[in-house]
Amino acid sequence: MDISPCGHEFSISLQQMRSENDLYKRIAYVLRELLPDIPIAMYLAPSLSKKETLKLLTLSSVAQQPDLKYLIARAETLKNQQILHGDNHYCIVLRKNRTIMGLLWIGEKIPMSRCYLVGHLINVFYHQLNTLALSRIDPLTQLLNRQTFDDKVIEITTGDGFIVEREQQGIRHWYLALFDIDHFKVVNDNFGHVIGDEVLLLVAQQLKDNFRAEDFVFRYGGEEFAVLFQSHDGDEASHLLNRVRSVVAEFSFPQVNHLTISIGFTLLDDICQVSELVHEADLALYHAKKHGRNRVVDFEELGIAGQAKAETNIELF
Repeated sequence: MDISPCGHEFSISLQQMRSENDLYKRIAYVLRELLPDIPIAMYLAPSLSKKETLKLLTLSSVAQQPDLKYLIARAETLKNQQILHGDNHYCIVLRKNRTIMGLLWIGEKIPMSRCYLVGHLINVFYHQLNTLALSRIDPLTQLLNRQTFDDKVIEITTGDGFIVEREQQGIRHWYLALFDIDHFKVVNDNFGHVIGDEVLLLVAQQLKDNFRAEDFVFRYGGEEFAVLFQSHDGDEASHLLNRVRSVVAEFSFPQVNHLTISIGFTLLDDICQVSELVHEADLALYHAKKHGRNRVVDFEELGIAGQAKAETNIELF
């Protein structure tokens, strides 16, 4: 397929993006340039997971969003087609192993040559998004890695991220929770590192399965995990985290049978530095470990919010 010089330049510019946010902004710009004043709506699985529902990424010149369920149903019926033709629209489908990972709805008829060009660039965008995602994934647990954590906290506290949030009742706030597997050194000593790695993988899976698609789950280091999630208030956050703690405690691990996790969490304050937020969650986690383990502690419970806190280097296991 021939790509125009303009299309080639757009393709190169997408491949040069080195952050997901920059890539999202770039594809929105490309679509505006190629489809000026044309109604469009683009949907994407946020973390490229097949488990996730599609979220609205960008919308322009549309008084009302198209019927996403209808578009998905058509795409699932016409499994081998990338471009779906409607009476007064086109729909470009992104697929990964036959799973629908994204849709671009174009609300007017345009020349097919332009439609093919846009389809090509959408695929370039998605390939680059996958490349960036792989660089952010921990190879053992398939969670986001430690190197990605700081960037994601900064994105959240500065208001970046997906353009359209999920529907909700009342204002939700972002929280940071740190999770530590209790007595993990005993697991490695008694059962070996192969079983230890399996425990890490299974705990990671429990975390992924028990948080929402728009939350972010990280392997923070060793047997420690971090989650950035949303709740209306501290009580709701504590309830959610206790539910996750119970799920892990009740899970039967091969050979090890049962183990527990301790959790400390804090509210994300956009005034704080990343290191301060981590320190607050770490202090709450240390409190949970020190006072019996297998429990959830809110940093606010410690009664030291707002005080100057010295740097600590506490052994948790």
